[in-house]
Amino acid sequence: MRVSHDGKTYLLDGKRIVVYGGTLQYFRVPRNSWERMLKKMKSHGLNTIDTYIAWNWHEPQEGLFDFTGETHPQRDLVGFLDLAQKLGFYVIIRPGPYICGEWKNGGIPEWLINSHPEILAKGPNGTLPRDIYYPPITYLHPTYLEYVMKWYENVFPIIKEYLYSNGGPIINVTIDDEPSYWETIFQAFLTDYNEIVVKENGIWHSWLKENYQLDELEERYGQKFSDYAEIVPPTSFSEPLPKILDWHHFKIWMINEYVRILYEKIKKYVDVPISILDPYLLLAAWKEFYLYVTKHKLDIHLWTEFWYSFYRTFDFKEDRLGHLYYKTGVYRYYINKLKTPPLSIETQTSLANVIEKDEAELLYALLPALGIHNINYYLYVGGENPKGYESHNGATWDVYSPIGLDGRERQHVEPIKWIGEFLKSNMDFIESQLKPKVAFGMYEPYEALSMWGHRPESFEESVNLQEYLFGERGLLTLLAMSNVPFDVIDLELSTVEEMLQYEQIWIYSLDFMSREVQEKLARYVEEGGNLVILPTLPSLDENMKPYTKLRDFLGIEVEKAKARDNMRLIPYISVDAEEIDRMVVRNVVREVKGGKAIAWVGDKVVGVMVRKGKGSAVVLGFRLQYYSSYHDLHRKFVDKILQLQGIERDFEVSNRDIIVIPRGNYLVVVNPRDDKVTGKVRYRGVEFNVELNKRGVLYIPINVEINGIKVLYATATPVGRGEGTIRFRNHLANVSEIAINGKIKEVSGGYILQEKSSGEKNIYVIKHESETFEIRV
Repeated sequence: MRVSHDGKTYLLDGKRIVVYGGTLQYFRVPRNSWERMLKKMKSHGLNTIDTYIAWNWHEPQEGLFDFTGETHPQRDLVGFLDLAQKLGFYVIIRPGPYICGEWKNGGIPEWLINSHPEILAKGPNGTLPRDIYYPPITYLHPTYLEYVMKWYENVFPIIKEYLYSNGGPIINVTIDDEPSYWETIFQAFLTDYNEIVVKENGIWHSWLKENYQLDELEERYGQKFSDYAEIVPPTSFSEPLPKILDWHHFKIWMINEYVRILYEKIKKYVDVPISILDPYLLLAAWKEFYLYVTKHKLDIHLWTEFWYSFYRTFDFKEDRLGHLYYKTGVYRYYINKLKTPPLSIETQTSLANVIEKDEAELLYALLPALGIHNINYYLYVGGENPKGYESHNGATWDVYSPIGLDGRERQHVEPIKWIGEFLKSNMDFIESQLKPKVAFGMYEPYEALSMWGHRPESFEESVNLQEYLFGERGLLTLLAMSNVPFDVIDLELSTVEEMLQYEQIWIYSLDFMSREVQEKLARYVEEGGNLVILPTLPSLDENMKPYTKLRDFLGIEVEKAKARDNMRLIPYISVDAEEIDRMVVRNVVREVKGGKAIAWVGDKVVGVMVRKGKGSAVVLGFRLQYYSSYHDLHRKFVDKILQLQGIERDFEVSNRDIIVIPRGNYLVVVNPRDDKVTGKVRYRGVEFNVELNKRGVLYIPINVEINGIKVLYATATPVGRGEGTIRFRNHLANVSEIAINGKIKEVSGGYILQEKSSGEKNIYVIKHESETFEIRV
C-alpha cells in the first residue's frame, strides 16, 4: 500500500484522489461525540480528516505520555484514528512540535519552558514577556531540539502504525505549523537574539561566512571588517538596509534548518508524503524555502492556507480578489517548480461570528479555479478547550464552524457540499489548463520593507504595498476585476526564457532592484516581451548603489518626487488618457519623459509607451488602483494598456462585471458582487448567455465528454453523473442552457422551455424548480 502523487493530486496505490477534508481536533470534542461528528462530515462529502496532535496535551508532565485516554478520554489518539479508519476517512496528522491551533503555548509544554527558559527566543534587549500566548522558541536551541526528538520518539511509533502504507488511514504528516517565531518574523528586530544565535562565532556569524566574502559585506554594509565576528546583528533601522535584509533572510534560513532537522527525524518513521504549511507566513519569501529544500534534496510538500476574517463577519467580496489571485499565483509558481500537489490545508470556515454561504462560495470555488484542487476546511467541527488549555476565545472554540459543538450545521456547509461534488465527479477539470497570458513580477525584498513599513530616508517611493498593491483597492484587485487572470513569477528566480512565456508582465517598482533583475527585464522587452511598470523606475541596485540599467535601456526618465506616507495628507489627482478623462489616482504623480505619451495631468505627461527591440514597455508615474464606480475608468485604462501592447484575452464578455477564468475545456464564471448581472460570453468558438442573479460561481464545461455525452456547453455546473445521466447545479438562475451532441430524453427537477437543433447539435433551454436538475439522454 503506497501513497504517491502526480504533481496535481495524491495517488493511493496508483488511484487518483482529490483530498477534500475538514479539521476535527479530537482533543476539543467530547469523546462520545466523535462518531456523530465524523458521520456528519462524511455526509458533507468529505473524505479526509485533518488534526493536530498537541504535545502538551499528551505529555502533561515530563515523561508521562497518554495516547489511549487513560488520564482523559480526549487523549485517546489511538481510538480516534481507529474510528476515522472505520468510517472510511483518510487522515492528515500534524504532530507539531508547535501546532499554534489557538491552543495553550501552541502545544509547547509549560513544564519545558519553566525548566528550560533558555530555549525562548529573545529580543535585542533580552527576554521577551513570558505571559504572551505563544512564546516564540529559538528553533535551533540544542535543548529544545533534544526535547522535540523525545516527543517524536514517543508519538511517531503510533503514527507509524496507522500509516496508509501499514494499512492505516494516515496519508500525510505535516511538520510543525507556520514556523515564523510566532509571527515575530514580521517585525525586523523582535527576534531572535538568543545567545546561541548572536554570540561571537555563533549561528549568525556562521551564516555570514557561508554566504558572503568579507569584501562583499563591506560593499553591502559600507563598512570595513577584519573579521566576521565584528558584524553584530542589526537592532534598528539606522543600520544599512542590505544588512537588515540579510538579518531577515538569516532568520528565514534558521527556520529552514529547523525544518530540515525535523524532516530527517520524521523520515525515520514514515514513508507517506511529508508537508509543511506556509513556512514563515510570508509569500514572496517562499523563494527561500524552494531554494533550500532543492539544495538539500528534501521532499517536503508545500501547502498553503486562506484566512480573510477574524471574529467578525466573513467579508470576502470583490475587493479580496487581488490578494487571492496573488497568493494562488505565488503558490502555483513554487509548487510547479517543486512538482508537488497543491493543497490548502486551512481554508477558513471558522473564526468569524458569521460566514455567509455566498461569500464562502466565492472563496471556496475560486481556489480550484485558480489551481488548488485539494482542499481542507479549518476548523470544521467546533470544540471546547479543556480546563487549563483555554484559548483566545476562552472555554469554547466554536466560532461558526460548519458543524457546531452541539452538532448544528451552519449555512456555509452548502457550498462545501456542491464544490466537493464537482471536483470528485469531474477529475478532468484538474487536468484542464490554467495558463494566463499575463504575469505579475514579484521582487522578494519589497515584501520585507512593506511588512516592516520601513522606508529609508533616501527613498522617494512609499513602501506601502498593502494599500497600493495587495489591498482592497490595490492594483492586483484592479487586474482581477478587469478580467485579467494572471500568474505570479519571481523576478530573481525566473529566467528570461520563462518570462517570455508571458505576453505581458506587470511590475510595481520601488527605488531599488538588483542589477540582475534590471538586466533580465531589459532583455525580456528586447526579445519580445511587453512590460508594464509603475509608479517609478528603479535607480539603485541590491546594495543601494546607483544603477539605472532598466531606465537607460528604455530611454525613459521619471521625475524625482517624494511620495507621501501619511494617509490623511495624500492627495487625489485626476489623470487623463485617450478616451478616458478624470481618472482619479492617489499620492504623488510623476512626470515621465521619453516614448509616446499615453496619460497626462494637464500638460504634464505621466505615462508613456516605448518600443524597444521586439517588445514594448508602458511606464506610469502614478498608481493604478481599483475604484468601483459607474464610470469604471480604471478598468477601461487597463483595457487600453492591453490594447496598446497587443494583448488579446482568450474570451469575450459583453458585461465586464461577469468575471471569467479560462481553464482549458472549462470556463469558470464568477459574479463577485451580490447584484444581478447578465450578458454574453464567447470562449473557444462558443457563445452563450449567462444570467447571474447573485454572488456565486459556475464551472461551465466547454466541449467536455461526460459519461459518453458530448457537452458542447452548459450554463450550469456538472456535479454528478450516472448511466446516461448528468446532474447539473445552477443556483444563480432558474434557467440554464445545455448544448449537447444528442437528444435529451428526460429532465428531472425541471422541464425544457425551448429546443433548437442544428445537425447533431441540440440546444436546450431548461427551467428548473430547484438548484439541481438531471438530464437523461
